[in-house]
Amino acid sequence: MIAFLRGRVAFLGPGYVDLDVRDVGYRVHVCDRTHQALRLDDVAFLYTHQHVREDGLALFGFESVEERALFERLVGVSGIGPKLALQIIGAAGVGEIVSAILAEDADNLSRLPGIGRKLASRLVVELREKLGDLAPAALRQAATERRAQAGAEEDAVSALVALGFRPREAEEAVAAVGKGRQSVEDTVKAALTYLYVQSARTEPLSQP
Repeated sequence: MIAFLRGRVAFLGPGYVDLDVRDVGYRVHVCDRTHQALRLDDVAFLYTHQHVREDGLALFGFESVEERALFERLVGVSGIGPKLALQIIGAAGVGEIVSAILAEDADNLSRLPGIGRKLASRLVVELREKLGDLAPAALRQAATERRAQAGAEEDAVSALVALGFRPREAEEAVAAVGKGRQSVEDTVKAALTYLYVQSARTEPLSQP
């Protein structure tokens, strides 16, 4: 079993990275968040899960052992394959997912990509007793994610003010669209769209 890989990023494809490990190429499937953090020719380190399929083997890569552990629990749930498990981890961090399952919060889980209410309930039933080892890491990561999001929101407000918006309207726009976004750029773009829509709604109709 391949537990982890360290190598040069030789190629980035849709949903995967090719790592050059001492002149041997390994194709590793990764979530969108990990994919965006990788750069060509940089040295990357990924924890890996080797998944056996009928048509061969596939490697899935993760930034932490907690991500890999959660992935392995998720694929053990009926109805969740490796690609869906990877999407789930990419859409929400380990902290958010584990916390929701332990809290039996099927409503939040059902908002994840590919997870409906029925599958969310199944996740709770099948995994709530199997995530005890990930709970401390989940709490730590959730706190880190909250700090990162708060920092991104503050930077986004500053960027909007620099663009000429009043502090109050900048804060209102970021509060409306900032939840779940850790990228300042994404938050600013979404806030600008929000402000444009709000402005269009309040502008008086032009006289004929």
